[in-house]
Amino acid sequence: MATANIRAQCSICNKGNTTYICRGCSKDFCFQHLTEHRQILHRQLDEIINDHDQFQQTIIEQKQNPLNSSLVQQINQWEKNSIHQIQQTAEECRKTLMKLMQNSINDVEKKFIELSKKLKEIREENEFNEIDLNDFQLKLTQITEEFLQPSNISIRQDSQEFIKKISVISSFGMFIQLFHFEKKEIEV
Repeated sequence: MATANIRAQCSICNKGNTTYICRGCSKDFCFQHLTEHRQILHRQLDEIINDHDQFQQTIIEQKQNPLNSSLVQQINQWEKNSIHQIQQTAEECRKTLMKLMQNSINDVEKKFIELSKKLKEIREENEFNEIDLNDFQLKLTQITEEFLQPSNISIRQDSQEFIKKISVISSFGMFIQLFHFEKKEIEV
């Protein structure tokens, strides 16, 4: 353990009594302080053993439930954030679409009311021919198509990334791309 050295002084009390050198820290200690130093080392060893046992328990828990790892939790958080972003964008698009659809319906309704007035007038006047009928039929068909499929509103999916990609990369050289979403946007 230590060798006696009469000239050396204890690194704690500076007494020149018989001292013992610790090969770990290379300090000299009198017998009393060597005993205290060894007790400190025993406490440190006990702490290391305790940390070791706690880490062993962590390994056991991780093996039993691998979905609790911090990496899986990062993926879960990415998923929640991405879903929230998609839902938020979808809601904004629905609101925009509802406003545009209402405007389109109002425009179609105005055209339809105007056509209804002209049809009523021509019936009352009883002055019409095949050309007038064809013209009314064409206008009614156009209004109907505009109502069923508005030409000024469409849905476009952007080719640029909307949700950031997530990947798992390993030092073994594996690369796995998990998800890729594209942005959905309403074209006005």
